[in-house]
Parts: sequence; C-alpha cells; structure tokens
Amino acid sequence: MTEFAYQGALPSPEEFRQTLAQAQAAANPVDDLLALSARLHVYEQRYALASDAFYRQYQAGTLNEELQHAVEWVALYDLFIKTKRMLEATLMRVAVQPDWSETQA
Repeated sequence: MTEFAYQGALPSPEEFRQTLAQAQAAANPVDDLLALSARLHVYEQRYALASDAFYRQYQAGTLNEELQHAVEWVALYDLFIKTKRMLEATLMRVAVQPDWSETQA
C-alpha cells in the first residue's frame, strides 16, 4: 500500500497529482489487502481481539476505555473491508464475463 510522506515543502498540486497517478497505476490491490491484514494483525495480537469483533464493539459503542479511541484500527479495518469487497467484486465480474479473445473470433 503506497504511503506518501513529505518533509519540508509540499509538492505542487500538479506534482502531487502525477505522483498519485503513478502510485495508482502501480498499485496491486492484493498486495494492499495483505499489507492491511498484517497491520490489523498487530492490533489483534496487542489487544487479543479479532478485528471484526473489535469493529462490531466500536460500532455499538461497547468498547472498554482503552480501545474506545483506537481510531487507526477502525480506519485500517474499514479500508481492509472496502479493499476486500472491491477485489471480490472484480473477481466476480471477471468470473462471469466471457473471455474477450473468444468473443472476437
């Protein structure tokens, strides 16, 4: 998963757009999902709680005080779920589409 970090002067809007476009073109959602999973695993080990259980408790407002402010964990899990759903939808589309090379014959 691509991350940007700037020290000192920020790039111009055009330079940032170009950098973002290059990162998006090189992105691999499977690698992103694996990286997110690894980052979630750190939280799961630290707090002995699965991310899905944590997220349900967060949504219900029933987390203990220590975890109530674990905003990064919430954001990571939310991004993990969105990335997973996008991959699943893409795989389903590919699975049901006819092979492009066969339709051109």
